[in-house]
Amino acid sequence: MYVIEHALLNLGKNKGRNILLGVITLAIITATVVAMGIFNTTRVVIEDTRAATMSAIRIQPIGRTQMTGSSQQESAITLEMHQYFAESLYITGADISDSGRGIEAVYYLIHPDMLGAFESDLRGRGLPDAYTVRTDDAAFASLVAPIENLQSLSVAFLIIILVMGAVIMVLVTAVSIRERKYEIGVLRAMGMKKKSVALGLWAEIIVITCICFIIGMGIGAALTQPVTDSILAGQSQAAGPTTLADRINNAPQTEAVTVDVSITFTTSLQIFAISIVLASVAGIISITRITKYEPIKILMERT
Repeated sequence: MYVIEHALLNLGKNKGRNILLGVITLAIITATVVAMGIFNTTRVVIEDTRAATMSAIRIQPIGRTQMTGSSQQESAITLEMHQYFAESLYITGADISDSGRGIEAVYYLIHPDMLGAFESDLRGRGLPDAYTVRTDDAAFASLVAPIENLQSLSVAFLIIILVMGAVIMVLVTAVSIRERKYEIGVLRAMGMKKKSVALGLWAEIIVITCICFIIGMGIGAALTQPVTDSILAGQSQAAGPTTLADRINNAPQTEAVTVDVSITFTTSLQIFAISIVLASVAGIISITRITKYEPIKILMERT
């Protein structure tokens, strides 16, 4: 308990060094919040988009990789047949329309894994062998392209922040602890063990990190959405329709893709764990370099 109390008292005594360390830690945590928030959110969006897009099924002539909406593509399948196909138990519904230029039909599976069963059902209902049942892979690729780019940027940014942050924290912590060499020597001369001294120094770093974590979470949460919107706005492929049906039907692209980023409880725990590990590594590396000296040697260097 004395070690912890002494560590807390030292936070107020060494304001300059602690403020510098706190500012650096705060910057690292804030950047980590932004990167982790974007990464975790985009991962969920991609999976949700995959499930939604891969559940949307078209009937295409074999050899065609993309539907253009022309009447030639579905001339052998009548409107009545499409309506009969829509009675399948493997789908939740269908969008079927006849514009006079051809029939457009999109079927929505209950689950993407039911594609094979749905195709077998359609064959039993009279679907000609000249047609195949497939998902719109091109629509999925077009939808997630800007989101995947955003995810890649967040990963690269996170790696850079953690690597640079670790190096900077080790350097700053090492300088801070080296300046307190005499204090460490006095504590050792008074009989305090190396482990107790190291625990006190580590406790100071952890307390600073926890304070910065609370502040950094707030700042990072406020910055994450604007940063995400800015990145998406700067991508050349960031435009797209607002509804899945419009995207699948290759509607003209008119609006920017948006990703509503949120910081979940799991993400917060991940960031907290990263912060503690980063601070601990920086502290341990620096502390071990000081506590290895004998107290008499430290005191002699001061005189």
